[in-house]
Amino acid sequence: MALNDASVIVPAGGHIFTAAPDEPKPTITDPLAPGAKWINIGHTSLDDLPEFGRDGDDPEVKGSWQNTKLRTTTPSVTYSVGLKSIQADAETYKLYFGAGTEAVQADGSFRIPANPIPQTRALLIVIVDGKRFLPLWHPRVSLLGSDAVGMSNDDFVSFPIKGTFLGSTLIGNAVGEWASLAAV
Repeated sequence: MALNDASVIVPAGGHIFTAAPDEPKPTITDPLAPGAKWINIGHTSLDDLPEFGRDGDDPEVKGSWQNTKLRTTTPSVTYSVGLKSIQADAETYKLYFGAGTEAVQADGSFRIPANPIPQTRALLIVIVDGKRFLPLWHPRVSLLGSDAVGMSNDDFVSFPIKGTFLGSTLIGNAVGEWASLAAV
């Protein structure tokens, strides 16, 4: 692989959006405006940037008597993203506590369900580096709180949310598409 200085990015900023499950990939010309169907989830932690995970089996080498390293197995892998919302509002609560719009009460309070249900949404993460940006689109993601609400007397309250990427028929049961770097 050749060195390509134009393909490196510093995640200096970013935006995270959700939409209805299987919302088609938007054409992005402005990282703040992917389209009317996409909802910005708001502020997320600067200290704990989104982190993409991979969980599953490692390939296993299988052999024969004649060739001890004949082939490798195809492992089962699950991909995910962890993020920390620092915005205490209904959109964050829906994702963290696993509830739909019905949990928002008439007075604006949020009713926490006894049995959380992961929220399936389309997810768009746009990493911004100056005038360049990198859109990461996942048409179906299961989102739910993943750890304790974080509190500190010298930092924002944080709501850790884990998104597990699910297959989508929009893209042949793949779990997402990551773009190449683009300029604003």
